[in-house]
Amino acid sequence: MKNGLDLIEEINRCDLEKGDMAFWWLGQMGYVVKLGETVIYLDAFLSEHTGRNIPPLLRAEEVINADFIFGSHDHTDHIDRATWNQISLSSQKAKFVVPNLLIKGLSKDLNIPEDRFVGLDDSTSITLGGIKITAVASAHEFLDQDAVTGSYPYLGFIIEGSGKVLYHSGDTCIYEGLHSKLKKWSKIDVMFIPINGRDAKKYAANIIGNMTYQEAVDLAGNVSPGLVVPGHYEMFSGNSEDPLLFSDYLGVKYPNIKCWIGNHGEKVLVSDK
Repeated sequence: MKNGLDLIEEINRCDLEKGDMAFWWLGQMGYVVKLGETVIYLDAFLSEHTGRNIPPLLRAEEVINADFIFGSHDHTDHIDRATWNQISLSSQKAKFVVPNLLIKGLSKDLNIPEDRFVGLDDSTSITLGGIKITAVASAHEFLDQDAVTGSYPYLGFIIEGSGKVLYHSGDTCIYEGLHSKLKKWSKIDVMFIPINGRDAKKYAANIIGNMTYQEAVDLAGNVSPGLVVPGHYEMFSGNSEDPLLFSDYLGVKYPNIKCWIGNHGEKVLVSDK
């Protein structure tokens, strides 16, 4: 497992052939993705935090290579408020991609200029630096659509670049219409989806849930990605799941879909070759 500046160096030195991508799991739903020369941080949870089972792989001051920082919603393990100001200084050209509803508050609270943010909402798209980003509403456990603006506070993202398409769901449950939204893409190369589930005890303790591993398997089966990557199962003992249950069920029900379960900080190359 690489971490710290060794991990940053590996990301920077990763030379991809056209049509390839690479990713590194940071824990929970956090990933670094490289598409061509573009480095994307997705829901990177880098703060020290009581109860976390996996220590941060990076410090905010070490994140010197980010082109994009994505935050799917305003929970600490997805938008890590304690680190974002420093990341904005460490990666001075990085854009922060978030739900449109959150920009003003994040800019003010974190002392990051509004023009560093890219705000999206369900089904809206933007192309920046050769990367196309489309937002897809997520239900965590509800859609919680804003009554005034109609905007959504929880998003997933379809990211297209260098011949690859990936979907990072953020935190979500299945809701009516999610499958059809994702079916607009004829091929999704990689899906990053949570499997930690939900129940009454967790909800009562303000632990907002996600898909069960069975629901996540069926979402993958419906979309049929080139590779599915389960996440959000190992960081906190009271909000975990066994990823082998996911991979075993996927293997029986949808044997043609590949799954990756591996180590934090491990480089994963995704290639059609």
